[in-house]
Amino acid sequence: MWGGSGYPYLQAVETSGEDAYTQYKSELILTKDEFIEKIKNEHEDFEIDFSKEDCIKINEYTEGGRVKRIKIGNLELSGVEVRSLLGLRSANFTFSIEKDNIKFEVLGYGHGVGMSQTGADSLAKQGKNYEEIIKHYYTGVQIENM
Repeated sequence: MWGGSGYPYLQAVETSGEDAYTQYKSELILTKDEFIEKIKNEHEDFEIDFSKEDCIKINEYTEGGRVKRIKIGNLELSGVEVRSLLGLRSANFTFSIEKDNIKFEVLGYGHGVGMSQTGADSLAKQGKNYEEIIKHYYTGVQIENM
């Protein structure tokens, strides 16, 4: 996420119960013109031909299921950049083009690194204590008094 990789304690983990939270799933529907405008705000040279079937195509996913690389028209962008440009809650998204609109369906709320707030809350409601929750999200860590 922030230029580092391979940290053994930063791994994608599943958390049961997290998808029950209302903010876990969201969607954004933009007109094609709104979509183009948002992209052009940062990439003046942006062009897209919506008549082409692969005018938007996800090229690569992260291990955690988020969009890593996506081709949009003449650009290849990171999922994180698209999240930021469009104001999506997460880079874990799918899209569909429906007539004059583009619909983004988003899972999660955040950057996907470290502890999930809704997931930690779900684990606490299942009776897990702080140490179990921390160890769930940060694989292989030791908690010590200092």
